[in-house]
Amino acid sequence: MVHTDPESHETKPTIKQVEFNTIASSFGGLSAKVSNLHTYLHLSSAYPPNQCLGDASSLPYNSSIKLLSRGLAVAHNAYGPSKSSPQYPTCILFVVQVQETNTFDQLALSAELWETHKLRVFRLPFSQTLAHTGVSNSTRALTYTPPHSPSTPFEVSVIYFRAGYSPTDYSWPDSWTARLHLERSMAIKCPSILTHLAGSKKIQQELATPDSPHLARFLSSTPAEPMIERIRGTFAAIYPLDDSAAGNTAIKIATDEAASAGYVLKPQREGGGNNIYGSKIPDFLRSLGDDERSWRGHILMELIKPPVLSNTIFRNGECQKGDVIGELGVYGVCLWRNGAKDGGGKRGNGSGQGEILENWEAGFLLRTKGSASEEGGVAAGFGAVDSPCLIDV
Repeated sequence: MVHTDPESHETKPTIKQVEFNTIASSFGGLSAKVSNLHTYLHLSSAYPPNQCLGDASSLPYNSSIKLLSRGLAVAHNAYGPSKSSPQYPTCILFVVQVQETNTFDQLALSAELWETHKLRVFRLPFSQTLAHTGVSNSTRALTYTPPHSPSTPFEVSVIYFRAGYSPTDYSWPDSWTARLHLERSMAIKCPSILTHLAGSKKIQQELATPDSPHLARFLSSTPAEPMIERIRGTFAAIYPLDDSAAGNTAIKIATDEAASAGYVLKPQREGGGNNIYGSKIPDFLRSLGDDERSWRGHILMELIKPPVLSNTIFRNGECQKGDVIGELGVYGVCLWRNGAKDGGGKRGNGSGQGEILENWEAGFLLRTKGSASEEGGVAAGFGAVDSPCLIDV
């Protein structure tokens, strides 16, 4: 997100990182569709004359559908042929929520996987995992049996999680058993449980707390070492709520109504609608009482103040014109082989060092919301999918 400080005389915007999502990063399908829509409307002269809108090149092409789907296809190819005996046809499995609201976003990816890569994709509600999948004791191959075709099992090469990030996904009796069931299989997970946890708010806090040594620890002796300070500069300050020195500083800020105005309190949640903002923070923390574990389950983050623009949002059949702010997300694909010294379940390289096989940028998502809105989640009802317009400054 672009950040400007209205209390300073600095006019040049800076880039600030809001968060890093490693599971169910949605709208890769719809963002490309919206970009195409805006380009079509611009070329059709549907927009009123605007000096900021130049030719079609001012609206960049969004390749998120093609590149995200390609990432899943590359993972499928890395898995290789069926490990079962006799061999089964292979497939990619989308694990989705029971009351899925992002179906069409996901269908854009599955359609591309079939049309371009000729790969079968099946959708499985997370709550039906144990009913329709099995794991071989000898090979750990994961098989999926479509309920409409019980005589034709498929071996799963890649599990694409679009569920499993919210506590409500684990409300049924065997939910944790199902997650472990998928995790212990040979299928390539997008993401694995370790990658899932690496994207949690707590890990981001460990990297972004002022004076934290962890960023340098991970990036030293890598090609990114010269950029450590530049990367650190993109972080908004994030603090724990514990008994450390940084935690004591955060608690003092979070329990003061005036000081907390420039901060947001975040739980370990994804999906939007979970954060507590500004002067509401002290009362919320008081409502937790002396439950130390509940306090530690939150992080305190400095608010990012993006520049305000004037625009129109079309949502729920209505046009709403006014001040808006934007948040730019960049998708990425990373495929690696683990470096487990025991061979990592027949796919590790045994060296103790991981090996990156593929790593590329995979399109973008611009979310726009009213400047008075605190949350930014589109699916949660707070924002709208948008397109960036590039201009010379």
